Amino acid sequence: MAALAQLEAAGERAADAPSRLRVLSIEGSDPIGGAGTMADMKAFAAQGVFGYAAMTSVLAQNTQGVTSIVNMEPDFLVAQLNAVSDDAIIDSMKIGMLGTPELVEAVKGWLTALEQHYRDEGIAKPVVVLDPVMYAKSGDALLTPQAEQALRNIIPMADIITPNVPELAALADADQPAADIDTLESMAREVCKRYGVAVYAKGGALALAGGASSTDILAEPSDGQGEVRTTRIEGRAVRTHNVHGTGDTLSSTLAALRPQCDTWEQAARRAKTWMNGAIAAADRLHVGKGHGPVDFTWQHAPTGLRFSADYWNRVRPIRERIHGMRFITSMVDATLSLEDFAFYLHQDDIYLTDYTSLLALASSRADRLDERVFFAQAASGGVDSEVMFHHNWYVKHGFDPSGTSRSEVTAAYIGHEHRVADSGSYARLAAVVMPCFWLYAAMGKEMREQVRNKHIDVDTHPFGEWIRMYSDPEFTESTLREVQICDRLAAEASIDEYEHMMHAALVSSEHEFRFFEQGLTRPALGF
Repeated sequence: MAALAQLEAAGERAADAPSRLRVLSIEGSDPIGGAGTMADMKAFAAQGVFGYAAMTSVLAQNTQGVTSIVNMEPDFLVAQLNAVSDDAIIDSMKIGMLGTPELVEAVKGWLTALEQHYRDEGIAKPVVVLDPVMYAKSGDALLTPQAEQALRNIIPMADIITPNVPELAALADADQPAADIDTLESMAREVCKRYGVAVYAKGGALALAGGASSTDILAEPSDGQGEVRTTRIEGRAVRTHNVHGTGDTLSSTLAALRPQCDTWEQAARRAKTWMNGAIAAADRLHVGKGHGPVDFTWQHAPTGLRFSADYWNRVRPIRERIHGMRFITSMVDATLSLEDFAFYLHQDDIYLTDYTSLLALASSRADRLDERVFFAQAASGGVDSEVMFHHNWYVKHGFDPSGTSRSEVTAAYIGHEHRVADSGSYARLAAVVMPCFWLYAAMGKEMREQVRNKHIDVDTHPFGEWIRMYSDPEFTESTLREVQICDRLAAEASIDEYEHMMHAALVSSEHEFRFFEQGLTRPALGF
């Protein structure tokens, strides 16, 4: 129930939230556009966030190599950083190439002051992703020993670091870079424990050496006692030489995704999936004569907001109408007539008969086994319990609903859901049934609290079983799972598909209002 409450709170905050998260790149340039600041900006846009940039160095480079570097003066880098932070909020940041000890210290001083200012103002601390640029994929050193030591000193300020294979070996003080995934995992664990930050160890070099898969390692501090939890982030190995800027792109993608996810593992898996697609599409770009860049535009993110937060904010007017309508308020204080409730309940019987078929259809369309199982169970056990409650209520209160036919309101709701289902889209189908989970769970929770506050015994309340059913933790858990499915599908959707999902959910929500209202208005029957 706490998890669902957090989702609802995020939705409430969305009313005042920006439409896009705001992420800062602190990086060097790349004229060819595949690495550094240019890659970060494209990765930010691909993940639906707004990007800022402060440049640490200007490089003359292309897909064949670097020919010249001019590092920024530390004071000028700080001036760029202040230009951003004095004027705008930073939700997350990616720190990349810092070519001199002075540049490292400049960023460290600015970041320390920024975090203190945010604490003083009650602003959430920005996520900090540090790409410790020390060694090329080939193993060639990119920093002086002094700059490397300075970079090590800033690592504890990060939330996560993203070393490649040679960089991980250096941070672990290992004699040789990892040659296999088990060694990579052991080194990631050691670096995580040593610096007290999460580590995303990029295993792409192992795949380039001929591995069958491309597996990265996520190592995270699991408690305050120095314990480390590791997770293997698996992906397919893509046979291509076009991997220019993949390290920069992965770290900036993580910076963009982490504020949109609950955990680093969620962000890492989404980043890995997106990177696989971008790398797989790289060969068709035909950029440069050397190691070309990845395709940042292979998939488009619809928004930086989670679908659930966006929906909960957009549906607020309907929610407020439902919570304040006479049918609901009179249910709480037990003044609703049994006849009115019986009419609503029989229409719900008719609706649920059809709703079950939609859940079964969602199960058949689901692209993941766990989601297939979820919808199949919801179509059988979940709905069965509601129908059984209806039957028992009729018997207990002496009603025979057999003579009541489908109302025009019920027919309209069912028609809307079937039109969405006819689109053939699993994502839209999941979205169109979501309000029947979430709005009921929210009402059940609120009505249970109101009954408790009025010191009404729910066991003797004429509608107590209904209130108990929809405030039950098991129903809340099912609701949370359905919302998570919609969030995943929306995150992977095109802009057009995202809006179709949102429209389906919002129209269903309006139908939910009318569905309750018909208990009092008694619309025409026989549809």
